Amino acid sequence: MTAARTMPAAVITAPGRVEQRELPVPEPGPGQVRIRVHATGVCGTDLHLLHGHFGARFPLVPGHEISGTVDAAGPGVLNVREGDPVTLDPNLYCGQCHACQRGLFQHCEHHEALGVTLPGGFAAFTVCPASNVYPAHGLSLDQAAFAEPLGCVAWGMTRLRPRPGSTALVFGAGAIGLLLMQGLRASGCSRVVMVDPVQDRLDLARTLGAAHALTPHAELTDELRDLFPHGFDVTAEATGVPSVVQGLPALTAIGGHVLVFGVAPEDATVTVSPYELFVRDLTVLGSFALNQTVPLALEWLRSGQVNVGPLITHRLGLGGVEDALNMKARPGLAGAQKVLITPGLA
Repeated sequence: MTAARTMPAAVITAPGRVEQRELPVPEPGPGQVRIRVHATGVCGTDLHLLHGHFGARFPLVPGHEISGTVDAAGPGVLNVREGDPVTLDPNLYCGQCHACQRGLFQHCEHHEALGVTLPGGFAAFTVCPASNVYPAHGLSLDQAAFAEPLGCVAWGMTRLRPRPGSTALVFGAGAIGLLLMQGLRASGCSRVVMVDPVQDRLDLARTLGAAHALTPHAELTDELRDLFPHGFDVTAEATGVPSVVQGLPALTAIGGHVLVFGVAPEDATVTVSPYELFVRDLTVLGSFALNQTVPLALEWLRSGQVNVGPLITHRLGLGGVEDALNMKARPGLAGAQKVLITPGLA
């Protein structure tokens, strides 16, 4: 009798605890694809899961920003074949509930997700429905690992629909903020101003196309008003800091849009003047996850409108997951932007 194959994986076994384990190699069923993982990006969601948030159930193999190659395909798979480079949309949905039947698949009442509720990409292999697998021809597999977070930006732009020539202000120049900046530019914004306390991030923002890159300080509002006296057509945050969200309407131009993009604490609140929203014709938008937007993300990557190479600051093996999460917990630590977990590394 042949022994079952095993693979290395990083597993959250309890809140705050990550272990490297040997797990059975998953077998693809009908309509499923097994992916040999090349790289999986580390995300703030992984940090929330580590601490037991988002309804985490342990043990869990996290990691949802996945790229790799098709290792095996189950019966009925039509869109990819063995050896193809691919990326994944980790969100699985029922297609039948109230949200799904209105096209809001990321709000599915029976939502599951690779790396969140199901085994994800911090492993040598993962299995996914073929409908969630996208060919990544023409891209490096490092680039393809950005399809999920960039897909979140693409959903934000689908919600926002900025007018051509709009001006934008973004707080937060971490990896997701810099993707948001580039997505705004790719969607027609002519000038995007970035604000972040970390100088290296501001330098990178300028390299990637920011019109201005500013450090927060007591006179920041005056400085912004000097640059853009009428305010910004779009103001957005990629920080999750409630006080930043609260300050956005005052910096938004008449008729402009406020985009809440970062993940704030669940119990956080902000104070907003309804009269200000009314009298200045302001629109406040939330943007949650991604929704059938991987194709747009891949097109941005293939066209070169979004450059992700400079965002990759660290590549770690499965034994480095805990270190990677520590970097995510302390923004700016070791100059970290996007950390890729690569199972093939020692």
